[in-house]
Amino acid sequence: MSKNIYQKKLQEVIDELETSKTEGLSDQEVSERLETYGENKLQESDSKSKWEILLDNLNNIIVYLLAVAAIISIAMGDWIEAIAVMLAVLISVLTGYFVETKAQKSVEALQNMVNTSVHVIRNGEEIEIDSFQLVPGDVMVLGEGDAIAADGRLLTSNNFAVMEASLTGESEAVDKDPDATYDEEESIGDRLNMVFSGTAVTRGKAQVVVTGTGMKTEVGRISEMMSGEKDQQTPLDKEVDQLGKALIVVAFIAAALVVAIGLFNGNPPSKILHIAVILAVAAIPEAMPAVQTITLSNGMQTMAKHQALVKTLSAVETLGATSIIASDKTGTLTENQMMVESIIIKNDVQYEVSGSGYTPEGDITKDAEKVTFDIDSIEDVDDLSDNKAVLLKLITDGYLSSDARLIERDQLDDEEAAELENDAEDEDNQDPYTIKGDPTDGALTVLGHKVGLSPQWEKDNDYKLVQEIPFDSEKKYMAALYQFPNNIHRLIVKGAMDVVLDLVATENGEEDFWQEKNDDLTADGNRVIALASYTLKDQGDADKVADDMEAWLDNNTDKLTMDGLFGIIDPPRQDVKDAIAQTQAAGIQVKMITGDHPRTASVIARDIGIENHENTMTGKELDSIHEDKDFIDKIRDVAVFARVSPENKLQIVRAFQDSGDVVAMTGDGVNDAPALNGADIGVAMGIRGTEVAKEASDMILTDDAFGTIVDAVREGRIIFENIKKYISFLFACNMVEIVAILTTIVFMLPMPIQPLHILFLNLLVDIGPAIALAYEKAEANVMEHPPRNPESGLVNKTFLSRIIISGVIIGLGAFGVFYLFHNIFGMSLTYAQTATFTYMAIAQLFHILNVRRLSGFGLDKTFFQNKLLLAAMAFSVVLQLLVVYVPFLNNVFGTEPLTLTTWGIILAIVLVITGLVYVVKKLAGLKDPEA
Repeated sequence: MSKNIYQKKLQEVIDELETSKTEGLSDQEVSERLETYGENKLQESDSKSKWEILLDNLNNIIVYLLAVAAIISIAMGDWIEAIAVMLAVLISVLTGYFVETKAQKSVEALQNMVNTSVHVIRNGEEIEIDSFQLVPGDVMVLGEGDAIAADGRLLTSNNFAVMEASLTGESEAVDKDPDATYDEEESIGDRLNMVFSGTAVTRGKAQVVVTGTGMKTEVGRISEMMSGEKDQQTPLDKEVDQLGKALIVVAFIAAALVVAIGLFNGNPPSKILHIAVILAVAAIPEAMPAVQTITLSNGMQTMAKHQALVKTLSAVETLGATSIIASDKTGTLTENQMMVESIIIKNDVQYEVSGSGYTPEGDITKDAEKVTFDIDSIEDVDDLSDNKAVLLKLITDGYLSSDARLIERDQLDDEEAAELENDAEDEDNQDPYTIKGDPTDGALTVLGHKVGLSPQWEKDNDYKLVQEIPFDSEKKYMAALYQFPNNIHRLIVKGAMDVVLDLVATENGEEDFWQEKNDDLTADGNRVIALASYTLKDQGDADKVADDMEAWLDNNTDKLTMDGLFGIIDPPRQDVKDAIAQTQAAGIQVKMITGDHPRTASVIARDIGIENHENTMTGKELDSIHEDKDFIDKIRDVAVFARVSPENKLQIVRAFQDSGDVVAMTGDGVNDAPALNGADIGVAMGIRGTEVAKEASDMILTDDAFGTIVDAVREGRIIFENIKKYISFLFACNMVEIVAILTTIVFMLPMPIQPLHILFLNLLVDIGPAIALAYEKAEANVMEHPPRNPESGLVNKTFLSRIIISGVIIGLGAFGVFYLFHNIFGMSLTYAQTATFTYMAIAQLFHILNVRRLSGFGLDKTFFQNKLLLAAMAFSVVLQLLVVYVPFLNNVFGTEPLTLTTWGIILAIVLVITGLVYVVKKLAGLKDPEA
């Protein structure tokens, strides 16, 4: 079995790549390898062409039915009917086309691919090249702030650390070691002798031999995992398909009844066919594709206002059905900005630090009381009982020993801004503050700023760095000798608690005390940094320390004293806890999926309120059980998945999908991309998210706020509720037409309305109010019931019963109106058809009162708040009046003016029928289960 690159001996890797540590590659070798391996680029997935978007919007079963109806109408010479039907198709398709192309342009604007430069050794000289020109065997020269553009094996390093959060999800920089060796396979985050494309250098320098470029990198491997075609059918797509199939059945049954009754009554075949076509047209809600497109478009625009950019129309509603949100931790649930949260000083006093990420604002408190400081003069602390003085000394020493700089973007000059734009860690980051350097050091720098320390303060008070031992991953500490303004020198040692403790003098029980405090902070998910110091008041002593600090430390372990501990965390985002609570109250499970350590992840999950946060599982545990038949049962109650790989994330998403859940996956890193692509809806961070993550997602949060997901879920549920309302309205209106026509056929009466009347009702009278229903505000309990079961769909027993009962009652009313005016009052067929036509228009408008609330009657105080609905109903009434009273339209539609008495009779019947529909629904208990 061949070894992995990180398991091989370094010289073996160099020999295989046929390169030189000192000379690198020659120009000829580079040219040949570019031919062999290609440019250092990932394969970019093709975005949909405009034609593909147009065809996708045509691919709708109801559109197919309408097209068939139009063809039959043309065949029978009914050109006006055919044009009206095709107009409905055109409105729907073009609306969807323009909305999706606009969304695609917005996404493309976010995906600005940045080409970085890189230093390499070629022909024995260090040169700067375009990162796309890297090839295997190149020797990269890396320094602080550099973006790493290819995978590679370390040749040499000096105090070298890399931030790999985008690849592993771990929020701390990883100290690299070229001498690390491995016999067993290791996860990406544990390969200390390797660097990876898409990560960034936070500290130190290194030389690296390139081992993989383009699609042969870890990022490329992850990209390949997304190459399979994603199932584009959302729950709504599937349910609309079901509705379309139900429509086909209804249309065929209605047509079959017409044929059977017509043949039985001895009607001519041409008349039977004509009536069958009329019924088929009546069975199809011509306005539905257009209304659905406009509804989803409105949802897309509303979500955009809430900072959620949705890439496809049908994805808008999917969040409403979401039952599980699987979220990455770093940068999604947390700030991805290290911050000092707790400080413990030697007198067993603990302080808490407030604030958010790198913003230099926040308080230091003890027992909820704010601590204030005077930094005008910081002397050596002789009185160790003065806790405030000891605390300020500790913070000052932490600030002085930090190599990180706090940067305020608004204060940058052009050169500094350009430098920051090329910093891989800072790419796309729009926070007002950021840091340059190691994130842990950055936390101590920001803490200093919170109490008033700054580079200007350091300069004004003449604090000078005399000598320094940089942090070393083997020694796990750094040391700095500072000269203070009163000519006092202070030696500061900072690092891992156990290492620093070995360098200091301790009294009885003190070592146990610090170990206990370290364990307490670690148990709370903190990274612990210990700080010790020694004050030198004699210049000669200071000179001895400066001459050889490392030797002095080894020989003077009785001089240093432990000053305190810093508890550093990647804090939860400020909006997350409330958002998690709202999500779980809505019956949606939240799962944290991260590459970070289990203990850290579990503590964060606890702090943000994720239920069952103590139930954790690691990637190795997942690998051992993922082929088990009861895999889903074993992971169902797990809240935190830690130390997981991109493959693990995808396994988790698919397992929950296979069990019937609708899964939303959130993330920002390259390591999240396969799961983002595989989820029912992938949600990427727009600010901190990598381009790979954005491309894999269905929705992009332009503010990176998890709370925006809650807004999107709420909007998704509102959209689904409103879809049910307008579908219930449109289908009931179609049922009215079918019942009226079939009833007159059974009683061997003339047709109660004409085909053009049906199209007028379906396309003009009904479409405005149906669209207005899409703008209804949320039901009061929209976020208080569990997610809907997508398997039950729209076409369930309750839904069909509401439509059938409403349609039958209103349809029988239409038959009654026709019979009353034609057979009892003896009016002409045209007059009776006009009265029936008008009754249907008004009755269907009144039926809105029975559909605009899933439970209860729609004529409440909120009715008058939907101004669009009021306008649409008024417009429909005006259209009906025009058709009835304008002579030209009388000729086109076969109508004649109605008397006021007729209007009175029609309105009276409509009021009775509307009340009857409501009473029957209440008696039948047809309350929507989600109401």
